[in-house]
Amino acid sequence: MQSYTPSDFSILMVDDNPKNLQLLGTNLRNEGYRVEFATNGKMALSWVEKRVFDLILLDIMMPEMSGYEVCQKIRLKAEYNDVPIIFLTAKVEKESVVHGFKLGAQDYITKPFDIAELMARVRTHLELRYHRKMLIEVNANLEKIVQERTLELQHANKQLSLANDELMKLEKAKAEFLHIIAHEIRTPLNGIKGSVQIMKDLNETASLGNLFKILDESVSRLEKFSIIALKITQLKTGSYELDMQEIPLKILFDKIFAHFAKQINLKKINWKMATCDSCHIWGDNELVSNALISVYDNAIKFTPNEGFIETLVEVRDGKIKLTVKDSGPGFSEQALRTLYRLFSPGVKHVNENEGIELAMVKMIMEVHKGDVKIANGEHGANVTLEFPVFDPYKR
Repeated sequence: MQSYTPSDFSILMVDDNPKNLQLLGTNLRNEGYRVEFATNGKMALSWVEKRVFDLILLDIMMPEMSGYEVCQKIRLKAEYNDVPIIFLTAKVEKESVVHGFKLGAQDYITKPFDIAELMARVRTHLELRYHRKMLIEVNANLEKIVQERTLELQHANKQLSLANDELMKLEKAKAEFLHIIAHEIRTPLNGIKGSVQIMKDLNETASLGNLFKILDESVSRLEKFSIIALKITQLKTGSYELDMQEIPLKILFDKIFAHFAKQINLKKINWKMATCDSCHIWGDNELVSNALISVYDNAIKFTPNEGFIETLVEVRDGKIKLTVKDSGPGFSEQALRTLYRLFSPGVKHVNENEGIELAMVKMIMEVHKGDVKIANGEHGANVTLEFPVFDPYKR
């Protein structure tokens, strides 16, 4: 639907023949257009100095200054760059028409005029001009909106950057705080553990011995928790600096056995550990040791007296797979559904393990570009740590 009327447009007619001006002017005014007249080129240029018309009907053959010259001068004015100019000409030679187009005309009408054709041409060019103006306005509005949105986004990004900076500061402060807390917890715990051990050695009374045992276990558990909590905090915040090195599996397994020898002997566990003297892991020695200690600690805890713990080593598909099998009760169905979640109440490896150690093991394997897989086997729990095969040329 049109949103304009003919009265919205002004037309300048330039012709040295008064009869032509009268004929065309009458028809254009009857249509509702606003019309002005010029009988020569000088008068036409005077008009365009005063105002901007929406369309110009320009006769080519005029004395003193031809329509070509007038058109050329009009096109020098920036505000007339897109104003349609229709030549009125008795010439129909191709060269004349092409010359007119080169000078900036949009169309031409030959004399004598067909009024219906002329009015149709005028209407078409004015509609095109109207829509061009609308498009320019729309583009200008869009550019303004884009500029406003850009400024809003820049402001939002700046605020987001500031907020992110604050968040990073808080994250750093949290990590430092937890590090201090863990350190401060371990310091008095070491003192308590030492004192408890001395009292145990000095006191043989059975009732006190049980109390000392409970106290010793509680302190050990709290110490273990503080160490794991610190490791998880460092891994989650990216504050742990990896010390990557070549780790021979044989040395690693000897270290693990030495760490748990007392518990293994106490529970008379049948300890089976595969060997692979040529197998090496590329990783952080402390983190890899922590992961394996957590896995074996869990296995020993839930393996019954005279049960077995078996370690298998498999090199396949570019991976070194270490599988620890125990003869304990295995993982509950609920635990298998919610593995690796920090502090999942009620999720237990049959009793009190709340998943924090498995969460740490998962994070350690991820920073080593490895994986951990947990399932129940034929006799108990199976935990597999998958490391990329060590390649000394691709560190």
